[in-house]
This record gives sequence, structure tokens and C-alpha cells, in this order.
Amino acid sequence: MSEDHKHPNYMLIWVILLVLTVLEVAVALAPRYLGDVDGIITITIVLLVGMALVKAGLVAAYFMHLKFEQRNFVIIVSFPLVLACVLVILLLPDVAFG
Repeated sequence: MSEDHKHPNYMLIWVILLVLTVLEVAVALAPRYLGDVDGIITITIVLLVGMALVKAGLVAAYFMHLKFEQRNFVIIVSFPLVLACVLVILLLPDVAFG
């Protein structure tokens, strides 16, 4: 474990996560009200995935304390996530067109 560090404001992180969740719900409901906009589904998916990645990053950085760890440990923890994403992307064509 790394040296002592200043503890983050967990309530602020929680509020940011709450705001992002409310925004995700609003974005998810947007196609219902903006159905005639070109590319609304693609825009919705990109926004939802982006917000989910930001939320996952905040949780990993602050609640899992990865922000305060050494780089080597962060790389070791992140590698399985990257590998899983790569495998899903590579196998997606087989699932979609198989």
C-alpha cells in the first residue's frame, strides 16, 4: 500500500455519481421524446456508455482506492478489464451474425 494520503470527499463523489445516474436516466428516456431525430439511438448509446465508463472510473479510483496506489498495481488490476473488453469486441461479430 502506498503512503498515507488525504482522504477524498466521499460525499462529493457520491453526489457526482448520483447526478450521472440521473443524467443516464434522462438520456435513456430521450429517444421516447425525440424519436424523429436522426441518429438518436447511436447518440444515446454513446452517451450512456461514456457516462457508465466515467462512473466506473470514479468508483475504481476513489472507492477502490486505485488513485492512491502504485502504477504497477493499477496496471495489474486494469489488465483483466481491458482483456475482457477486447474479447467481447472480438466475439461480437460471431454473436451478431452467427
